[in-house]
Amino acid sequence: MKPKIDLLTGNVTGSLIRLALPVMAGMVLQTAFNLVDTWFVSRLGEEAIAAVSMNIPIFFVVLALGSAVSVGTSSLVAQAVGARDMARASLVAGQAVTLAFVIGLVTGVAGTALARPLLELMGAEGLALEYAVQYTRIILAGNPIFFLYMALDGVLRGEGDMKTSMLILSGATVLNIVLDPLFIFGLGPFPALGVAGAAAATMLARLVGLLVIFYHFSHSRSAVVFSIYRWQWNWEVIRAVMRIGIPTAISHAMLSLTMFVYNVLANQFGSHVVAALGLGFRIDSLAFMPGMAVAVAGLTMVGQNFGAGKLDRVGKIWRTALVMVMASMGGMGLLVLALPQFFAGIFISQGAVFDQAVLYLRIVPAFYGFLGMGIVTSSAFQGLGRGFPALFVNMFRLGLIGLPLAIILTRWTDMGPVGLWWALAASDLAFAVVGILWFGLLLKRVRSSMVTEM
Repeated sequence: MKPKIDLLTGNVTGSLIRLALPVMAGMVLQTAFNLVDTWFVSRLGEEAIAAVSMNIPIFFVVLALGSAVSVGTSSLVAQAVGARDMARASLVAGQAVTLAFVIGLVTGVAGTALARPLLELMGAEGLALEYAVQYTRIILAGNPIFFLYMALDGVLRGEGDMKTSMLILSGATVLNIVLDPLFIFGLGPFPALGVAGAAAATMLARLVGLLVIFYHFSHSRSAVVFSIYRWQWNWEVIRAVMRIGIPTAISHAMLSLTMFVYNVLANQFGSHVVAALGLGFRIDSLAFMPGMAVAVAGLTMVGQNFGAGKLDRVGKIWRTALVMVMASMGGMGLLVLALPQFFAGIFISQGAVFDQAVLYLRIVPAFYGFLGMGIVTSSAFQGLGRGFPALFVNMFRLGLIGLPLAIILTRWTDMGPVGLWWALAASDLAFAVVGILWFGLLLKRVRSSMVTEM
C-alpha cells in the first residue's frame, strides 16, 4: 500500500506548512492544558502546586527516554516510506512498539518503587512530599501507556500523517481538561482524589488516546501495517532506532542539566534573578512552538526524501525550513524586543523580578531565529538517520559555549546577571552556525558517496 501523503514531489514550502500547522496546533492545546491543569491543582494549596512541580525533573527524564524511541522511529519509518518499502516501515513500527513497551514497563516498575526516595533526595518533605509521591507513582505506573503512545505517534509522523497525530493528541488533551476537576474535586459520582486525581485524569486520557491510535492502525487506516503476534527481536532495527534515539535522549538530559546550572548561577545574584530567568524561559517557550513544529515537519520530509534518494530536494527542504523558522521565530523575537515591558508585565508588573526580566527580554529574543535554525538542523540530522551529529552540535552549544561563557561572565566579570543572558544568546547563535556548517558538509559527503555507489 502506498502512503496516503506524498511528500516526494510538489511545493516544498506548502508541504512544510501543511505538516507543521497540525503540530503547532497540538502544541498550543498542550500548553493551554498545562495552564488549566496548574490552575486546578493550585486550588488545593501551595503544597499541591509544589508536589506537581517536583515531578517536572522526573517527567523530563521520562520524556527523554520516550523521545529516544519516538524520534528514531519517525526517522526510520520516514526513510522507508520515501523508499516505498512499506514492509520495512511495518517492521520498524512493530519493533518500536515492543521496545517502547519494554522500556515503559521497566521504568514504570522502577520509578514507582523509587518515587519516595527520589523525591526525598530532591528535598521534598511534609505534606508536599506525600502529595508528590501519590502523583508521581500514578504517572510513572502509566509509563507503558505513555511510551507506547509516543512510539505509535512516531510512526504517524514518520509517514507524514500529522493530522491524525494532532487530532488524537487534541482529543486526549480535551478529555484530560474535562476529567481534571472531576477527579481532583470529586464532582458528581467521582471521588475527590486531590493531587492524585490530577495524575489519574492524565493517565486515563493517555489510555484513551492510546486506544484510539491502536484502533487507527488495527483498522488499516495507515499505510504502515504491522503485527506483534508473530514477533521476534530484530536487532538491526533496534540498533538503528537507538543510534538516532539515544543521542536525542542525551540531548534532552543535557538541556535539563544546563537549565539546573543556569539556575544555580542565577541564584548567586538573588532569588529575583532566578524568577526572572524562569519568566524568560516561559516567554521563550512560546517562541519555540513554530520552530519545533517546522522541525518535526522537516524531519519527516528529510527522512522520506532521503529514503527516496532525492538529496537535492533534501537540501531544498532544509534551506526552506531555515528561512521559515528565521521568519517566524525571528519575527517573534523582534516583537518581544520591541515590547519587553509588555511581555514581562504578563507575569509581574513591577519590582526587581520585572526589571531583570526586561533586561533578559532585551537580549535573548534577538537570537530566537538562530535558535530555530539550530532546532531545524538538528531534526534534519535525525531525518538522515544521523543522531550523533545532532548531539555533538548540542554539546558544542551547551557544553563549550553556553555554560563556560555563563560561568566566566557571571563570576569573573562585573556584568552581573546580564552576563548570563548574553551567554544564553551566544549559545543560540553557536547552535545555528555550527549546525548549518556541519549539515552542509554532511549533505555534500552523502551526495558524493551516493554518486560513487552509482
